[in-house]
Amino acid sequence: MSLWDDLKNRMMNKKLINDDGFYEGSELKWGMEDVRNVLERYGIAATTSKEDVEWVLIRAFQNNFRLMEVIDETINETVADMIYEGQLKTDEQ
Repeated sequence: MSLWDDLKNRMMNKKLINDDGFYEGSELKWGMEDVRNVLERYGIAATTSKEDVEWVLIRAFQNNFRLMEVIDETINETVADMIYEGQLKTDEQ
């Protein structure tokens, strides 16, 4: 078994893709503490209400066009790299 096949098998065993086909990796989890860390840069973390922190987090993901663009670009680069490395088959192969 190749290193890639071994890695792919281990990743699938962790169930990173849910039954609806969506990725559920832990690195995509953002929380209120992340918002508070940003608010600290503005010197207002201690005075911002829980409700406002929640609202910032919700709005950040509702207005996620840049995030979607970055993920799309990353998927594109990953596919290109995997084709180049022979890990994905193309119609030409």
